[in-house]
Amino acid sequence: MTRIIFYLGLILLASNISVASAVTTGLASAVKPNVESSDEPNSTSVKTSSYDYKDSLFRDTPRGTIEGFFEATFEQNFDKAAKYLDLRYLPDGMSKELGPEYAKQLVAIIERNIWVNLEEISDLPSGASDDQLPNYRDAFGRVEVKGNQITLLLQKVPDKQLGNIWKISNATVAKVPMLYSELGYGPIVEWYVQNIPQGHLFKLNLWEWALLISYLILALLVVIPLTWLAKKLILRSEYQYKADLAHLVVGPSRLLLALLLDRAWMANTTLSANVMAVVNTGFLLVIAIIWFIWSLTDVLQNSLRLRWINQGKSQTASLLRPLANFIRVILVALTILIWLEHLGFDASTILAGLGIGGVAIALASKQSIENFIGTITLYSSAPIRVGDVGRFSTITGTVEEIGLRCTRIRTIDRTVINVPNARLSEMDIENISEREKIRFKTDIRLDYKTNTEQLHGIIDDIKSLLVKHDKVDETPLRVTFKGFGLHGLQLNVFAYIGTTDFAEFQLVSEELHFGIMNTVVKHGSRIVPVVPIAPE
Repeated sequence: MTRIIFYLGLILLASNISVASAVTTGLASAVKPNVESSDEPNSTSVKTSSYDYKDSLFRDTPRGTIEGFFEATFEQNFDKAAKYLDLRYLPDGMSKELGPEYAKQLVAIIERNIWVNLEEISDLPSGASDDQLPNYRDAFGRVEVKGNQITLLLQKVPDKQLGNIWKISNATVAKVPMLYSELGYGPIVEWYVQNIPQGHLFKLNLWEWALLISYLILALLVVIPLTWLAKKLILRSEYQYKADLAHLVVGPSRLLLALLLDRAWMANTTLSANVMAVVNTGFLLVIAIIWFIWSLTDVLQNSLRLRWINQGKSQTASLLRPLANFIRVILVALTILIWLEHLGFDASTILAGLGIGGVAIALASKQSIENFIGTITLYSSAPIRVGDVGRFSTITGTVEEIGLRCTRIRTIDRTVINVPNARLSEMDIENISEREKIRFKTDIRLDYKTNTEQLHGIIDDIKSLLVKHDKVDETPLRVTFKGFGLHGLQLNVFAYIGTTDFAEFQLVSEELHFGIMNTVVKHGSRIVPVVPIAPE
């Protein structure tokens, strides 16, 4: 089980990384553009764009300004980011020297509340012409505060070298402190921002990783004592499979509850859109759910197996293991499909692809499918059960297991033969364990010197021997003079021994054969062997 979860975790982790990268790359339009810039005016930068930038910070156009601002904030270079803000004519209480702090607050507002699509921002020095704004202003986003829509603006400002460049409007900068108090990070997140070193890991800030890990550890500290107490109560109960149930509580249930509690806390915490995008991939939650389903199936399987065995349904109980494995596969597949649908993939397209792949797999595994159908046939018609002794074509032995692919039979020589179920379902199966009694049949050849009186006496005494034996059924019971054979007078003895135990049958058969021999001798006759005819 652990190995399966490990491999499944690797598969989901690969999917999670690719999806998270795609999500954060999309969000990078508000975090990290594909530009390279420098603080120095004489530095060279390479930028693929429809416009040939003259400004080293790409402030020639509205799009260049926003890209450069996001680039600088992603690099945690807020002094550089402040150069994209119009810090002129700020209201009382605000200072140009606090430009880096305003840049930090503004990017936090953007990350938490809006999605900036750079493709929709003009990449021309003249700006957008159809936005119903003055030609010296462009909008790059809108936020809502107390029911009011506030537009975030860019505007042209004078520049000694280029004439005009674009910066984030001083009207917008003037609203940053107010917007941050309403839409920025809360005190807990602010503490992490201030105290965790700057840096990035997988496009997330280090403080964001620290916050995520702290929440998970705190959730575990809350859940672990509760699950430990539940485990102690379960182990003191009389439930037969309390060990399995206790493992379910302290294993997958503990992780699942901790993750659910963690997500509930995060939903009420001021996190950035990047963090929420990664959290909402639900990778760990999917792993916890799969682990929980797997362990819960074990508990239910063991409980049902014991109940059905006590009810005498051993055949149904033997079906539980393959059935439980089938249910596990279906539930795990369903969980993964729901997870992929949550991430934005089209589950119907995935199922269609799996259907086409399933046809190819079915053609390649024709024999396996035949064996699976054979298994269903064996379980539905139930010609044999686990523990039955039977004759299967030339094989005689005891059925030890009916698996999904083959049936395990231990022969009377104590060897083991695995017969594919597709082949077994087509065999003539003689179920020896189903007989309610065992036939006793023997032919006796008497010497031709035996007269009629002796023959009648032998027949009557053998019949009396059979009737008096408590293990011989009263009917059918026959002792008849069959006729004149090539080697002697033939008597046929036929009866049923009332037992299904072959060892007991052999002991009764031995008693009857000795009795028959004594009867023949008592009447002065003898049993003659078959003498082979010599060739001429």
